[in-house]
Amino acid sequence: MRISTQQVYLNNIDNLSKANSDLFKTQQQIATGKRVLQPSDDPLASAQIQKFKKEVARTEQFGKNIDVSERRLTLEENAIQQVNNLAIRLRELSIQGNSGILTSADRKGIASEVEQIINELEGLMNTKDVQGEYLFSGHKGFTQAYSFDETVGRYVFNGDDGQRFIQIGPDTKIASTDSGAEVFEKISKIPGYVVPSLQQSGTQISDLDLVDPDLLGSFVETRGDLQISFDTGAGTYTVTDSQVPPVTVATGNIADGSIDLTADAGVVLTIGTVASDTTVTLSAFSQHNILNTALDLKIALETADTTTDAGRDAFAQSIANVLNNLTAIEDRNGQSVASIGGRLNALEQQTDVNEEYKIFTQEALSSFEDLDYNEAISRFELQKTVLEASYASFAKVQGLNLFSFLN
Repeated sequence: MRISTQQVYLNNIDNLSKANSDLFKTQQQIATGKRVLQPSDDPLASAQIQKFKKEVARTEQFGKNIDVSERRLTLEENAIQQVNNLAIRLRELSIQGNSGILTSADRKGIASEVEQIINELEGLMNTKDVQGEYLFSGHKGFTQAYSFDETVGRYVFNGDDGQRFIQIGPDTKIASTDSGAEVFEKISKIPGYVVPSLQQSGTQISDLDLVDPDLLGSFVETRGDLQISFDTGAGTYTVTDSQVPPVTVATGNIADGSIDLTADAGVVLTIGTVASDTTVTLSAFSQHNILNTALDLKIALETADTTTDAGRDAFAQSIANVLNNLTAIEDRNGQSVASIGGRLNALEQQTDVNEEYKIFTQEALSSFEDLDYNEAISRFELQKTVLEASYASFAKVQGLNLFSFLN
């Protein structure tokens, strides 16, 4: 077979180019510390590398989710603990205010401190997280959790009962928030602690006898406020609930002078002056969050009448109701803090699990991707020697031609 001078040159150039390319690739591997620089280097290894990188990235995201959850739960825990501290202070003030040696001015002074506590409680129960969302509003993060409703003269919850769950592991989610409906509203019912309220334009109802507070509270909770409608032309009244459509509870004549709802709602109403057709609404509050409990204490201290036996008895009952409700509130706070503590422990344990899995995944990734420096450096030296030898031999071949051998 004849080999032309051109073929010799082209073959040597190809060999030099390949040797240069191999040396450059090894140099890149050493510089980056990576064995696989592009998918074509090792398609099977490249596929595994991408899989393990996704697993590492997902595990790192779980870690970020855990950090977010820890911040929220810690903030929530601190807020509830401060609320509980204020509940304890309210208990102290309730006992202090019930002393028989206090003057009206003394009780109003205590009521002033209670008002300051109400302001602190409102701030705590409307705590915002770092994203600016209300911590206790459930899914309504940008709706203020608690506000004072001038219409009913009570603090009302404006959120919902939703919890925000966040993924902290491949198969693990955790509640990173608690709604105020769960933390502050679900208080064990205190027997006898029902505050009825009449909304009327005049004195259509002149007196209210609360025979069975629990029954009234249960009625309003399940069927809504009672609506007492007066028809002066017919001289009759009709009592309905607030369902849609409303269900009639009782009917009768205005001339009877009273409305007996003992069996249905545990209350007897005395009819006063009914000058025109009108409707009176009877509502009731049977479960008190701490804001309304503090408000009850403030009102009791400011309006206490200790000059009569009836006034003293009423004041003592009001204080007893507040103390009983504070006990239920403190119990609920304890349950909430315990629940948060359990979740914080779960986050800590999941962090350990995630870290172990991440280390295992990174080790597997390293076995496919990372370079064996000893092997690479040895290969680099060999490739450099080969390239140098190729250059030297090509230089000698370049000097050869037929005329060199002719005299």
